[in-house]
Amino acid sequence: MGNKKLIQDPQQIETILAKAKFIRLALSDPETSNPYLVPLSFGYKDNAIYLHCSPKGKKIDIIRKNNKVCFEADIETEVITADDPCKYNVRYRSVIGHGQAHFVEDYDQKVEGLTVLSEHYGKIHTIL
Repeated sequence: MGNKKLIQDPQQIETILAKAKFIRLALSDPETSNPYLVPLSFGYKDNAIYLHCSPKGKKIDIIRKNNKVCFEADIETEVITADDPCKYNVRYRSVIGHGQAHFVEDYDQKVEGLTVLSEHYGKIHTIL
């Protein structure tokens, strides 16, 4: 289905992350072996992705048991139609990455993370 080109250039990856509106965070619950995928708002800076969410819930429970994660972000998504539905295609640019999730407990680091997240969406707030 189409021409797939692997993007490995760090500058292109950062461009995609800067333009993406959301990421999808993939987790795996070690107790049930069930995968879990959730879309989230995010911020990116210095090779780190910052997420903000409730301190309780399914994703938090899973991360506490297994902090290995995978994420996906995409931009410029477009469905390309054709007379023959078998010739439909999709055009997009995306980033997929792997890493470990860590909870930020330090107040100054929390402020930094929330600032990065706010700036990603074009809002700069004083966070107290």
